[in-house]
Amino acid sequence: MKYRLSCGDAMPGCSARFEEDSRERILELVSVHAREAHGVTDVTPEMLEAIGANIVSA
Repeated sequence: MKYRLSCGDAMPGCSARFEEDSRERILELVSVHAREAHGVTDVTPEMLEAIGANIVSA
C-alpha cells in the first residue's frame, strides 16, 4: 500500500508532495523537508502527529 501527503495541507502554499510505502517514511521525509524548505528547526512529536493526520492511502 502507498501513502500520500501534500505539504500544502499543513503549510499553505507549499507544493511539495510525498508518496511512500509507509507512513513512517513520509514523516521522516517531512521532517527533513520542514527543516530545509520551511526553516523549522525543531520538528516536535506534536507537529508530526498533526501532519500525520493528513496522510492518506493512495
